[in-house]
Amino acid sequence: MRRLSSAVVGVAALALAAPLFAGQQPAVRSFEATYVATVAEVPAGLARLEVWVPLPVDSAEQTIRNVHIECPYEGSIRREKENGDAYFYFSTDSPKAGPLEIRVRFEAERREAGVGSTVGAAKPSAEELQRYLREEKLVTLSPRIRRISKQATLGAKTPEAKARAIYEFIVNTMTYDKVAPGWGQGDTERACDVQKGNCTDIHSYFMSLARAQGIPSRFIIGFPLKADAEGTIPGYHCWAEFYLPDRGWVPVDASDASKMTDPKKRAYLFGHLDPDRVQFTIGRDLRLDPPPCAETLNYFIYPYAEGDGKAITPVAIRLEYKNRPTGAATVSGGY
Repeated sequence: MRRLSSAVVGVAALALAAPLFAGQQPAVRSFEATYVATVAEVPAGLARLEVWVPLPVDSAEQTIRNVHIECPYEGSIRREKENGDAYFYFSTDSPKAGPLEIRVRFEAERREAGVGSTVGAAKPSAEELQRYLREEKLVTLSPRIRRISKQATLGAKTPEAKARAIYEFIVNTMTYDKVAPGWGQGDTERACDVQKGNCTDIHSYFMSLARAQGIPSRFIIGFPLKADAEGTIPGYHCWAEFYLPDRGWVPVDASDASKMTDPKKRAYLFGHLDPDRVQFTIGRDLRLDPPPCAETLNYFIYPYAEGDGKAITPVAIRLEYKNRPTGAATVSGGY
């Protein structure tokens, strides 16, 4: 098995929400992890196989280092242009049939968001903010969504007050659910119809309602971590951020909040995030390079594979992690 290694260098830091508890120090979690991407079955007789694999990146809340990619084929690390997402890409002729596994090993330090000192970052351009206001394939801005957004924010005067009203509306009306058909696509209209869904659906709904009020908002996806010192996470988790000119990108996790009954915990997840998570990619309707035949990806946490121009499924992911001592020396750098 060939190994491609790359140390991470500084990805441009994301703006961090102004601290609500400025006198406190943020909680920090350090860990080593392995992202395991599996293509269940590469078909026999393919002329060409292409695979795109998402990678974790530096942000205001996390530092990623010592990335090693284990793959039976040589490839390269590339960058998605609109959101800055990093990914490993390879193509090969006459690939071996059968299961394919790619392992991405890395070390991470994740910091609590919304507590302590603000991490400085360049302000996003007007073009970037406009990107997070536009309608997407499933993050819609239909007349119904605009009407609901207006009703949910009635009486709220500032963008922050409107975002908080939308957050409270989502938390109180949406039920976390992975049973009703159609969950997990991040389809705003379906979420509005059934008032159920997973984190993808819940945060798509939040983004649509926020964008309908002219508040830039974006989709973040990665993995949750358990309280245990080590373990395996079988699936992804996502959250959202909205932009305030005086505070930068403010995180929300309406999905986790919808599962809680403690009002303090619900309130915390508007503007704060615990460090028990790791971020991989930002955005929806992603355009990769070289572009897959699918044109855009709805979101990017699973590997995407194509054989002779057709998508190969099923694919699977998991994250294996183990805590490290907090405060270990950090060497950060770019892909």
